[in-house]
Amino acid sequence: MNKTLPDAELAEKLVELKKQREGLKTAPIEAHVTNESLRDRINASTIETIPEIIKEMAAIKSEAERDLYINLLSKKHGMGKRAISKDIQALRKDKHAESQPVVYSMNFPGLVDVVSDDGSNTYLLKDGDDLSISNTYEIDGTVYSPPTKDNIPFVMARYEDVAEWYYKDDYSIFNDLLIYLKRFSFLQVKQWIIVACFIFLTYIQDHPDIRYIPMLLFYAVAERGKSRTGKAIAYVSYRGVHLVDLREANIFRFSENFKATLFFDLMDLWKKAERGGCEDILLLRFEKGAKAVRVIYPDRGAFEDTRYYDIFGPTIMATNQNINSILDTRCLNISMTNKLGEYENPTPEKALSQKAHLIAWRAKVMDKHLPLIEHIPELTGRIWDISKPLLQVCMMVYPEGLDDLKEALIEISGQRIEDKKGGIHEQIVAAIEELSPEDVPEWRIKTGDIASIINSHRPADKPVTERYIGGQVRALGLKTKMINGRSHIFLYRSDFDILLRQYKTISSDISSEHLHTSTNVKELDNAPLAAGRCSNIEESTSTHHLPDKNRMDSASLTSVDVGRCLVEPQEDNILTLETDCEVEI
Repeated sequence: MNKTLPDAELAEKLVELKKQREGLKTAPIEAHVTNESLRDRINASTIETIPEIIKEMAAIKSEAERDLYINLLSKKHGMGKRAISKDIQALRKDKHAESQPVVYSMNFPGLVDVVSDDGSNTYLLKDGDDLSISNTYEIDGTVYSPPTKDNIPFVMARYEDVAEWYYKDDYSIFNDLLIYLKRFSFLQVKQWIIVACFIFLTYIQDHPDIRYIPMLLFYAVAERGKSRTGKAIAYVSYRGVHLVDLREANIFRFSENFKATLFFDLMDLWKKAERGGCEDILLLRFEKGAKAVRVIYPDRGAFEDTRYYDIFGPTIMATNQNINSILDTRCLNISMTNKLGEYENPTPEKALSQKAHLIAWRAKVMDKHLPLIEHIPELTGRIWDISKPLLQVCMMVYPEGLDDLKEALIEISGQRIEDKKGGIHEQIVAAIEELSPEDVPEWRIKTGDIASIINSHRPADKPVTERYIGGQVRALGLKTKMINGRSHIFLYRSDFDILLRQYKTISSDISSEHLHTSTNVKELDNAPLAAGRCSNIEESTSTHHLPDKNRMDSASLTSVDVGRCLVEPQEDNILTLETDCEVEI
């Protein structure tokens, strides 16, 4: 763990680092001719003469001889051998730089970040418990260099500022970040905690303990401060970029080349994603390892014609139009309160001090394990996946706010449950609860009985079919089987209790107000559940475990698709696939 230095020692340390840095920028490598031996000069060396000695060591061709002098210099000044070796390697690379092609990179293992040093870009590296900088970095014989300032779409922090924060403690880092954020807009305290923890999370997105990163969604009417808040967050986040379009080529480059935090600021976000054919990019950015596939070179033939893009990364979205319901499950929705006030306009320069502190924090924790966190019963499924890393970060930087964060996440989860109420899945769960016996570990229900209960609360001319209900039951992850020509649902108490918690079903009062009837047969193939409704597969594809053989009489039960339980369509059936009539969904 890095040590916190007193002010006097910190100042001395920074002066020492600056002198070494300036010394390494000078003349090319050439042997230093003197009457004294290199060994004697090392023994008599001071902080001021170290750069010259390292140049001499870099000019030595024998690696074994260089290693002896590295040991001597390390013992003399208590310096890390690794740091001395890297400085020597950097000087030797500079000597041959003109004959080597430049390969630009912003990402490789062990990189803290790219920072500004006297106006030029340089790699910031962690060397044991210290920081070091280098203009180049070699991996498997390839020498990498940071891109120029003009080729980076965000403002970089200064090396000196990062180094100063690195040798200080972080007791104020969270509150300082909150003070910065509150200059630009208004959110409730619990919402600010979510936002602040998200910002910290962007700085450790490559940490091996991180699998998911939630998307922040600001959804509100115009002039509520969505754009201002999003920009304030993006400018202080790890490599934040503000986008007002959805060009997939740009998104691929920002994701792969920069590992950037992207802020999509669009009025009709999902419609533009559909028009641009980049829905998959938005849906996959929250999960590490996810790839977007594109056929780029069709003339090259199989395999070589395809490119797989790494599109994982922190995402912020601001929109005043509804987004896709599946994308919504990847998001934490932040409601913008209608609170008038005078706020500053965010700029990248206003975030630089906080960015320097956050980069220093990244350097301290990037090679440490994240704390363990207990599961919160109210958070299940995907919302737990995306909430867990926020809770881990909160334990690290703001443990006193952990309860507030939990409460805020539970409120978001509760709102999702409220949004589900009145929908077809909530109606199915309510009907199953009404038909189910109490205190029985396993039981079965006819699919037709569920349809009858739901239809009893719907207009007579708009019934749902048994086949449709069967498809939605399978979408809930429940197992269906055919018995004596009728479709049955097999239920197990542990699985059904999970559904009850997710939908908070406490009565069988079923409303038909939210059951849409606008999808027609022509649109059926493009609907999210179309495959489930029209499947010819005999076995249900439930994601839950299949029942053991002793749970079911396999001699009397035959696995069939739920849709096959229907009798031949009558003239008055609402679902007739041969016509263009409307289909209930």
